[in-house]
Amino acid sequence: MENRANAQSEVLNRVIRTVILIIVSLMLSILSVSFAVHHMRLQFEEEFRSISDNKITNVCDVVRRSIDGDEIAADPQSAAVKYDSVISLMLADTSTRSYTAESYGLFYYSDGRLSVLMNHGAEPPESFEVASKDISEWLNAANEPTVIKEDASESVIIPVADSSGRCVAVFEYKLNFNDLKVMGNGFEGKIIKAVIIAVAAGIVVYIIQLLIPKFLFREPRSTQGGTL
Repeated sequence: MENRANAQSEVLNRVIRTVILIIVSLMLSILSVSFAVHHMRLQFEEEFRSISDNKITNVCDVVRRSIDGDEIAADPQSAAVKYDSVISLMLADTSTRSYTAESYGLFYYSDGRLSVLMNHGAEPPESFEVASKDISEWLNAANEPTVIKEDASESVIIPVADSSGRCVAVFEYKLNFNDLKVMGNGFEGKIIKAVIIAVAAGIVVYIIQLLIPKFLFREPRSTQGGTL
């Protein structure tokens, strides 16, 4: 009885050690791979955003050279029709796949108030930074562009001045990175699932290789019989 109890205790200890080893290996594998994948994702997003910064800078230069503040001040509606066509051609998106949603709008500015002259993209006028931020955050004496960076978006706000230097309109070009975030989350999820499946498969193989020898080389039970 004592030998049997010792054997059962040894088996129980083996099972506990195996379970602890499995849990620790699973956690370490998931954490290490998750850290590596997340770091690569951040590097990719940073590089992607740097490319977007260059695009925003180019858009800023083109728009500042193209929009005439005197035309907007003289006839905002006619200027809106003209620049709607011109800017739509300049900023036409020719890519077949993009991880950013591009929106832009031109707003007439007078007496501290904004009114929409044109709006393109998925963002409604009230979602633009120029509409949600205080005027002092984007309007300055030199009418210089202002770049606003958020976690999932980036905007460039360009004050448009007339020949006297008075701001008469505001152009905003906005990039939304939600699709990039969704892509990154999906990629990380797939990698972690693959790691969990690989570790689970390794655990199953480990358990099988422990059990098979016991079944193959199990000693047959001896039977005792008597004779009459």
